[in-house]
Parts: sequence; structure tokens; C-alpha cells
Amino acid sequence: MAPKYYFTTRDLLTIAILASLGGVMSTYVGYLANVINRLVGVPYGAGQVVAGLHILWLILILALTGKKGSGILGGALKGFVEFISGSHLGLFVAFFSLVEGIFTEIGFWPFKKYRGLSYMAGGAMGAFAYVLAQQLANQVFDNVFLFGAVSLLSIFSGAVFAGYFGIGIVDSLEDAGIVRREIKQKKASRLTLARALAVLFVLAIAFSAIYYFALVRLKGDPLQFTVMGDVAYTKDYYQPAYSPYFVTINARLDGAVTHLPAQNYTGLPVRYVLEDARIGPDATMVDFVGSDGYTQTLNVSEAMEDDDLIIAQEDGSLRLVARGYPGQLWVSGLKMIKVY
Repeated sequence: MAPKYYFTTRDLLTIAILASLGGVMSTYVGYLANVINRLVGVPYGAGQVVAGLHILWLILILALTGKKGSGILGGALKGFVEFISGSHLGLFVAFFSLVEGIFTEIGFWPFKKYRGLSYMAGGAMGAFAYVLAQQLANQVFDNVFLFGAVSLLSIFSGAVFAGYFGIGIVDSLEDAGIVRREIKQKKASRLTLARALAVLFVLAIAFSAIYYFALVRLKGDPLQFTVMGDVAYTKDYYQPAYSPYFVTINARLDGAVTHLPAQNYTGLPVRYVLEDARIGPDATMVDFVGSDGYTQTLNVSEAMEDDDLIIAQEDGSLRLVARGYPGQLWVSGLKMIKVY
């Protein structure tokens, strides 16, 4: 008598195929979201609008296999495929995807007898898992208003793009006879696609308002910035208080819009700030974030090189002066330096 296994060969093939497709697609969705963020001028937001697309594949795995644990296995495999596909998150994407699989199952199984509710709850929980994991790992969102707005946007995106779309895909597969039709289940409250997308649009607008209120209006003194991430401890710097360490450099701003002749700039060297904050030995990158969310990135070695980068005062706020670098690197209204 042949031994029985929890996952059949068909289950494993389903998990492998869907997780691999999801991993490859998620890699490019992540890059697309970053491009949109840069165009709009915020460090995050677009990624949360499309967060459900990352979870759709896990919902399909759970729906088609009907086995507890398949979402976790699919999340682990999906994360590995994202990593080898060149995800911008590097190896961390494997951990984030595994957490997504765990949370998707937490939302999916308690409501299994209600197909619509189980799919949307699983999608919502899976999308929220990424936001939560990033916050716990990297402290990405520095206030509760911003974290709440991003979480709400991700939750609804997961419910729509993973849950609602997942229902439609599974229904189509059942109608075509490709998969076996499930026993008729109770219906949750009706949600049309038009209504779902309308609510998602409203939430996106609300997110933008909360983002600018939380990150721009509540940032305090314009001459103060924060160093955080892979440092000994998060520290606020009031730039005028460090005048004994100021240096003067001659640099030329040559940007896409603004072109200024070479002139002298006086300010606090970035190299001094990073040394004072005691960056971690494994840190490789540094983000410079403005009060409007505009972000530019350099390697740690570039940021520590001589005194080519200084933090100077300009029109009552701070500006990153970057000698020898293109104008887009001269971040105005500098509020945060993030090391990772």
C-alpha cells in the first residue's frame, strides 16, 4: 500500500508554479512602485497601492490546494524566487515573503466557509504583514499617523487585488473545468469591483494627505535632522550647534532646472555625522531624505569620502551640498539620513 503524503504531487506543482510566477512578477512590481514613488516625490505609497498583487499568488495557492501550510510554503518559495530575480530588497525579501505567507493563512482559514470573506481577509492580512515586518525590522515609518495610513492602504489593496481578483480567477478556472468546483459556500456582503477601486482611490488620496501632514507639517525645527538605521542609536542633530565642525567647500550646483556658478558653501560634513552616529560595520548604503519625501542614495564609501558632502543652511532649512555630484543629489529641506 503506497504511503500517503500531506501534499500531493499536484499540490506541490501548484505551489511551485504559482510561487515562481508570483516571485518574478513581484520583483518587477517592486521596481515599478519605486519608479512611481520617485516621479511623485514620496519615498513610499505606490508600493502600498499595489501591495495586493504580491499576495494574489498566495491566495490562489491556498484556494487551489485547500491545504493549511501551503501559503507559508508558497511564501517561502516566492521570496527565494524574488531574491534570485534581483529584488531591490535583497535577501530580506525572503523573510518578508515568508511573513506574508504566514499572515495570509491567518486571515484565510478562520473564514473559510465564506469564500469572499476568506479571500479578502487573507489578502488584507498578507499585504499588512509586509508593512508590519518592515516597520519592526527597519523603523521605516517614524510616526503613528504615517504607519496607520500606509497600513490601511495596504490592507485594502490586499482585499481588492488579492482577495477580490482571486475570487474572479478561481471562479473562471472552475467555470472552465480546470479545477474542481468547491462546495457552494455562504456569500459575504457583495463588493463590486467599481466600488472596491473607488474606495482604494479615496484611501490613496487620504494617504497622501496624512503623509504630508505627518511628515512635512509635524517635523519640528527645519534646521534639525535625524540619523537612523544601522547606527549605534537614532540621534537628532541641530545643525547650528555643530558649527565648530563646519567646513567650507567650493561647489557648483548643476541640476535639471537650477544651474548656479561655483561658489563657497559652509556646513557640517556628512562624514563627521556618520562617524559620530557610529554606523554599523555591515552598512553599505545611505539615504538622504528631504522634508517632502524626496530621497537620494549613495554608497557608504561615497558618503564618507573626504568632505565632498556637507549639510548647509539655505533659506531657513538644510540642504545637502554634494560637490562633484549631479544636482539631483543636492537634497533640499534635508530631514533624515538613513543608514542600512
